[in-house]
Amino acid sequence: MSNESLSLTALTELKVMRMQACDTLQRHSRQRLIYALDTALELLSIEKPRTRTAAKQRGLIQTIVSSPSKRSHLAGVRYLARTSPIETQIVGRWFECTTPVCTWAHYASTLTLGELIVLAESMMRRDKRLKRAGINDFLRYLQQARQFSGIRKCRLALRVVQENTDSSMETRTRLVLMRYGLPAPVVNYELHLSGRARPLFIDMAYPELKIAIEYDGNHHRFSSAQVLADDKRREMIEDADWLYIKVTFVDLQSEAGEERLAQRVATAMEKTTKKPIPLEPRLTIEQVCDGHRLRRKPPWAR
Repeated sequence: MSNESLSLTALTELKVMRMQACDTLQRHSRQRLIYALDTALELLSIEKPRTRTAAKQRGLIQTIVSSPSKRSHLAGVRYLARTSPIETQIVGRWFECTTPVCTWAHYASTLTLGELIVLAESMMRRDKRLKRAGINDFLRYLQQARQFSGIRKCRLALRVVQENTDSSMETRTRLVLMRYGLPAPVVNYELHLSGRARPLFIDMAYPELKIAIEYDGNHHRFSSAQVLADDKRREMIEDADWLYIKVTFVDLQSEAGEERLAQRVATAMEKTTKKPIPLEPRLTIEQVCDGHRLRRKPPWAR
């Protein structure tokens, strides 16, 4: 996967290409195919997570069957046995694929916990054109499913999943901060400024400390108009007496870079609270999802 989140345009182009490939495949099969995993995500215009899929499996059309005996011998197709309850929907009038939440559950046995969180949030974007599910859809599916491979991981993920994010890189940034013991920032915080009719949506924020954190993707740097707009945006936020922290892909390239980013945020917290905000040793995502840890007061309120 790319290191940047995909736009609606890019996701739509992938969907059209996948529909064409599935159409060709369906015409050569007597069996009604149900598309799953990467293929389902492409048909649903949902950004794919980072996986360790073997090179020979990339590009294969993935379908799901209720039992191994249902598998056929179609070139370029990978048949998957059912691991959790199957829910499907129709895309483009006649392409049947697993629903977003069902697709997410099918990934649970192979994805890392962090990427399972990223995938869930990519299904619940703030942009209504990209919103495919709500948190209640995930809770309902798990309640009805009862048991399947990866269900514990799914339950852990939902402890920190948030609706209405804008990009996968913002989710990964938020998880980095939490891995060093910092509380989860508010996503897409509405900042109302005097003299401005519409609020600014800040990627991530600690409103009580007036700290804004924004992920700056590659597309921001290749357009002079976008650079000027970003500069003006930052100026407005700082004029409102907020501290502004910009994050780029460079900050997320290594553990050392991630720790430096977390320290930048902690230093900003110290500047605002006048209290020491020490980082914790790097936590696992499983530790981040620990219920006791999530209920703790923020360090400046203890």
